Amino acid sequence: MKKFILCVIFVLVAVCVKAQDLTLMHINASWNVSNNFNLRGIENAKVKFALLEDQAPSLRSQIKSVPIIILLDKNGKPRGQWKADLSFKITATKDEIQQRINEIMLEGTKPRRATIN
Repeated sequence: MKKFILCVIFVLVAVCVKAQDLTLMHINASWNVSNNFNLRGIENAKVKFALLEDQAPSLRSQIKSVPIIILLDKNGKPRGQWKADLSFKITATKDEIQQRINEIMLEGTKPRRATIN
């Protein structure tokens, strides 16, 4: 029983440490703030909001629709993306976004298989 409790504690600590590695970036234009997506309650990721107008021209040219939510790992690599449709609203649900975060969190806790060369 002690081993089980220690294992559970280890997994929880690993998940908490891994949570620091994910960032959920919400980018929207100032003219479209009425369509901001509510990310309150999202767990295991830092949530940041930015206006498109405040971004570098190189980033602005890559974003074709607003709002957009991008899930980034600790290296800045995109791990998920949700875009607005023609109504300028994101149609994904908060549960879908949280599920993707949880999937990535579980990837970090799975033991890796040894490969034989």
